[in-house]
Amino acid sequence: MAGLALFDMDDTLVRRNTAGVYFRDRYRQGLTGRREMLQVAWVMVRYKLNTVDMARLAGTAARSLAGQLEADLVAVCAELYRREVRSLICPEALAALRMHQARGDVCAIVTASSPYLARPLAAELGIPEVLCTELEVANGRFTGQLRGEACFGEAKVRRAEALAAKYGLALSAATFYTDSHSDLPLLSAVGSPRIVRPDPRLRLHAWRLAWPVLPW
Repeated sequence: MAGLALFDMDDTLVRRNTAGVYFRDRYRQGLTGRREMLQVAWVMVRYKLNTVDMARLAGTAARSLAGQLEADLVAVCAELYRREVRSLICPEALAALRMHQARGDVCAIVTASSPYLARPLAAELGIPEVLCTELEVANGRFTGQLRGEACFGEAKVRRAEALAAKYGLALSAATFYTDSHSDLPLLSAVGSPRIVRPDPRLRLHAWRLAWPVLPW
């Protein structure tokens, strides 16, 4: 009987944070300044510590894109995926994914990131579902607003529950692979939490609950 296998993207399916990859590429091209890069680095540190307000951060990111053509960002991210992100796919994650696909499990990426790097990754790996933070678009341009809520924390649980219901599956029987302490709500909701390359807080939590930490 088919099950449900959920994969975080950053530092799980791929070995880096894709937002960091995106901003470093912009910096190398002279499209982002040193001050913005320092701000990005600080956000990354706070994200690892689970002290960043992701709803506010996602809203700020959405507003920064207001008026821009979605097609331009799609093209930039597709090229960045081919040039940099593809090579960061974690071999152990790929092996786990192929195992679930061979069993007939429904597989999905569940990420706080936007779809613009998540969807190229999903397309290449044959993952049919992407749950992510969506940006509102009207007439081909970003409005500066989110479409729905940021896919983070408890919102990931709600999105995953809806996905499970779509396929007539139980979230309580699902498997979820992630590296981040911020994913504790979804880890606690699935039947098979799988911890990979965890941040310190998640490693401690996994040890307390005897959750398996995989040697990826």
